[in-house]
Amino acid sequence: MKKYLPYIFLIFVLFLPLIFKTRPSLIGYFNIVLILGISAQGLNLLLGIAGQISLGHAAFMAIGGYTSAILVMNYNYPFILAMICGILLSALFGLIIGFPSLRLKGFYLAIATMALGSVVQDIIKRLKITGGDHGLRNIPSIKIFGYEFASNTSRFYLILALFLVIIFISRNFVKSRSGKSLIAMRDSEYGALTVGVNITKAKLLAFVLSSSFAGLSGVLYAHTISYLHPMNFGLALSVELLAIIIIGGIATLWGPILGAFMWIILPLVIGSRFEMLSNVFFGIAVILVVLFLPRGLSEIIYKLRESLKFHNE
Repeated sequence: MKKYLPYIFLIFVLFLPLIFKTRPSLIGYFNIVLILGISAQGLNLLLGIAGQISLGHAAFMAIGGYTSAILVMNYNYPFILAMICGILLSALFGLIIGFPSLRLKGFYLAIATMALGSVVQDIIKRLKITGGDHGLRNIPSIKIFGYEFASNTSRFYLILALFLVIIFISRNFVKSRSGKSLIAMRDSEYGALTVGVNITKAKLLAFVLSSSFAGLSGVLYAHTISYLHPMNFGLALSVELLAIIIIGGIATLWGPILGAFMWIILPLVIGSRFEMLSNVFFGIAVILVVLFLPRGLSEIIYKLRESLKFHNE
């Protein structure tokens, strides 16, 4: 039973658009959950696996989103090529921002990444091609080989497929030699050095991979929401991503998507019943998760798997 659990869950997720076909707006929220889940997965690799804190992660989403939107709208690039450019440019900025991490740690690195995030946001605000303070409007929907993903349902399946690719890459990366080097570096840089880990390479790799995921997330966000504004990618979003991985379970594979689901969907559920007190109940729910689930919402999955393992024995 235990080995079939992920497949049963995946089948359930595939049927979500059919279950909620009378509420297409809810499918739109599921799309946002998946998009933030992709970005949070990148931050999870950076913070949870490599131990490098970042408060400027939203800037990578902005770079990916604006790059793709501008290339499609102004230069008629096909979506796939624009997406690749957005991811590569985000990765390049990740490499640049990764250099301070070679000399900074902890809160100092957090402040440095926050400052660089503010710089990116300010530059976007001042450029004419990005729409400045007015933002970019009417960004086209995703179109691949002539097929336009115009509906929330069609976008859901595309974003879900890309999310599963990100999960596959993350899972294999963590198990690879590079991933184990990052874990060794996170636990002890001096210990990692003694066993031959190249700290410089490991830190830069973590920033590049993390920013690539955020870039992809930004691209999907731009062509799903159809509107970009610099204020959407400020410090608040970076802190939200940090909260998402802590609530979901830092350094866990499924933590980011579980955290994103709770962060986006739970306020809607609470708000539909307790409109005036929705923020209060949501805050209490977050505190309870942090207090009683040491590995975040992923703790529920671990306990469920252990329970199934016990019954099978």
